[in-house]
Amino acid sequence: MSPGAPSLPVASTQRVREVIGRTAPRLRVLIFAALLALLGGVLLLITPNATTMPHRVWTLPFFALVIAFGLAEATALHVEIRKESHSLSLSGIPLMFGVLHTAPVLVAAAYVLGAAPALLWIRHSDWVKTTWNSCLFFAEAAMAALIVHSLLASRLPDKAWEWLIPLGAILVAEMMSLLAVPLVIMAVDATFRPRLFADVGQSQVLAALAGTFTVTAVAVSANSPYMVVYSVLPVIGVGVVLQNSGHLAQRYRDLQKLHTFTRALTNERGPRTLDAGLIELAQIMRSRAAGLAVIANRHSRPPTLRVLTDSAFEDLEPEPIANLLLGLLAEGPVTQLTDDDDRHSAQELLRLLGARKLLAGRVYGDTDTVGVLFITDRLGMRSDFTPDELRLFGSLANTLGAKLSNENLVERLEVQARSDALTGLPNRLSFEIALAASAAEADQSGVVVMIDLDRFKEINDSLGHETGDRLLIEIARRLRSCARSNDVVARFGGDEFAIMLTRTASDGVGDFTRRVSDIHALLTSKVDLEGIRFEIGASMGVVQWPSQGRSTSGLLNRGDTAMYEAKRTQTGVVWYNPALDADTPRRLDLYMSSSAALENHQFFVHFQPKISLQDGRITGAEALVRWHHPAYGSVSPVEFVPLVVQAGLCGKLTRFMIQRAADAAVLFREAGIDVPIAVNLTPRDLLDPALPTDLAAIFAQADVALSSLQLEITEDSMVIDIETSIMVLNQLRVLGVKIAIDDFGTGYSSLQLLHRLPVDQLKIDKSFINRLTTDTSAAAIVRASVNLANELGLTTIAEGIEDYEELHIVAELGCQEIQGYIVSRPVPPLDFVRWALEWPADRVRDRIMTRNPPPIASRTSGSQ
Repeated sequence: MSPGAPSLPVASTQRVREVIGRTAPRLRVLIFAALLALLGGVLLLITPNATTMPHRVWTLPFFALVIAFGLAEATALHVEIRKESHSLSLSGIPLMFGVLHTAPVLVAAAYVLGAAPALLWIRHSDWVKTTWNSCLFFAEAAMAALIVHSLLASRLPDKAWEWLIPLGAILVAEMMSLLAVPLVIMAVDATFRPRLFADVGQSQVLAALAGTFTVTAVAVSANSPYMVVYSVLPVIGVGVVLQNSGHLAQRYRDLQKLHTFTRALTNERGPRTLDAGLIELAQIMRSRAAGLAVIANRHSRPPTLRVLTDSAFEDLEPEPIANLLLGLLAEGPVTQLTDDDDRHSAQELLRLLGARKLLAGRVYGDTDTVGVLFITDRLGMRSDFTPDELRLFGSLANTLGAKLSNENLVERLEVQARSDALTGLPNRLSFEIALAASAAEADQSGVVVMIDLDRFKEINDSLGHETGDRLLIEIARRLRSCARSNDVVARFGGDEFAIMLTRTASDGVGDFTRRVSDIHALLTSKVDLEGIRFEIGASMGVVQWPSQGRSTSGLLNRGDTAMYEAKRTQTGVVWYNPALDADTPRRLDLYMSSSAALENHQFFVHFQPKISLQDGRITGAEALVRWHHPAYGSVSPVEFVPLVVQAGLCGKLTRFMIQRAADAAVLFREAGIDVPIAVNLTPRDLLDPALPTDLAAIFAQADVALSSLQLEITEDSMVIDIETSIMVLNQLRVLGVKIAIDDFGTGYSSLQLLHRLPVDQLKIDKSFINRLTTDTSAAAIVRASVNLANELGLTTIAEGIEDYEELHIVAELGCQEIQGYIVSRPVPPLDFVRWALEWPADRVRDRIMTRNPPPIASRTSGSQ
């Protein structure tokens, strides 16, 4: 249509499609039929003695000829060619008898009057096909009569070679039929399709075979009508053999069709699978239209209805048609409907689809029905579907169902692989793919924001994972609300999120800065969960592309660097700059030199005391590792311990710490200080079955009781392999080792797991302690932790206390012990002995509660 041409309304367009798709092909068939009838009439006009009965020993009655043509057509052997079919019937027998024993006009009339009722009532052809075939039969009879009466002058053959004349007449008439069928198909489709003539030769051979038997029968009965019975029987027998052979050939073709259908589905994926399946289905079943109604299912796939009609696809409203199809399929997996079905639902369905006949079958998924496959209006010579075709259709529906189920499974797995199950957001993989695609565009720019939530673990562990999950879902909702259509929001795992902001044409210079600030403000606004209001907070690192790179891994690494800096400095948002990478060579150097540091005694141990709030006595000491690097000097444990773990040296470091604890226990015992020494274990230590044996050997060699040792584990250290960790802890407990849970409230343990652990003490993390004076929720968490420990028969120790206000609060909340800079900083073993011998335990309780500072080694703040 040219740009200026007027367009039709939707309803008119649909009507035009119907007129073109239905009326025009039928009209072309009727025109072709009229031409055949005209041809037959012309042939009869030029046939000698067309209305004269020949002089024979016996003549064939007209009614007998009509009955013979009807029986022959009712028992035809059907040969399918593409969407159309023609038949190899026994009609050659009455045709040859007719042209030799009766007038040509009567032969043509008997052929039409006998065959038409058989087509309508036995083979269930519609009136258009019946009209077309009747005209074709009329032309065949006229052609055969013309040849025989022109060459034999209305006499019977009296020489052997003359019997080739009626045989040739039958073959010419058959050839005319074989050529007319593909010609009318091309006329209907308005396309030139030479492949339709591929099977003409094979059909002509079969016709010659049948014609030879027919000539033999006619020759035998030429002088006696009673010989007809004996001569026709072999011909009928050959016909039966050919009929059975045709059925076997049809079964083989059905298998080929099923294979072709399966191969067509295998070669496609996604929406094209359905289209390819419908195209093959329409061709295999020779139907005018094919469609699939997909119903809503448990995987939340929306209902759809896709129909192929006259090589054009159309998506229709699924609900009424799908519901009617399912209702009519209640009695079985496959059903056939015709326009004479008196059920209202059947008539309504055929009306909606604009069809006269319909074949429908259920499409099964893994366990239930996922859709209904259907075809309408068979295009072959028969308008109804045979039992064999019904079985084939059921097999095709099952094959399509299996393919769709497999694709649904693959689709679900792909969605699961690329999305976060909890929040529904894309995961890291999807984010990286989207970032790589956007960053690769030359005219595109944007920023990547890496987000790590603050204090999430505290909420998650104190109020449970269900509350934590709801919090993550709420954060995901807020991030979605900030995103525009071309932005991507993802959850990387845990409490880590990322968002890619892409510049649009309307964005100004400062829009990214404003949007990042808005995101941070939204994330730091309070959240209401379980009737409690939380101020969650977030640390965000921002990196720009392409100015700071286009590589996906590079952008994510730089975003992480900025985010870690924001978390370290507690500034909320940090925009990446190259200066942040200054520590990267240092971290690599520390990582590479950590093994040599263990061998060269660069690691050493300091001890920090634990004090009872009940009587002020020293209740223990925690061994804390330190590293004095030759180039960097003192390195914080926060910096080097993760590097040691990454280097696979945690086992060596743990045994080093245990050895130093045993040495210190000997020193303390000699000074009269009998307190347990605590050593921290890493998650990997709890998976080491040799740890109890090695630990016992070290303390045995130092001649120190294992009751002098306390091992501290974190909640997170248990989640890798809970059963193995509990087994190792139980073995240590049997040896007399005391067990404490360190940093309680920051991990992922459950009450059930806590009940199974052989622990003696809970150490409340300093992140709660340091917020006691500013956050009422922190006090609630500490109180709950103390009450829980009391119920389980455990002691509680508050770690990281730095001022007397915190000390006063933890005492009121019921903590039994304290540890922190308010008492002493970590000191070398000999300094610890001197400090302990000077510690005034008899007066410390009163002096602490009156906020009169006791004699401590130092109150200088620093890392523990």
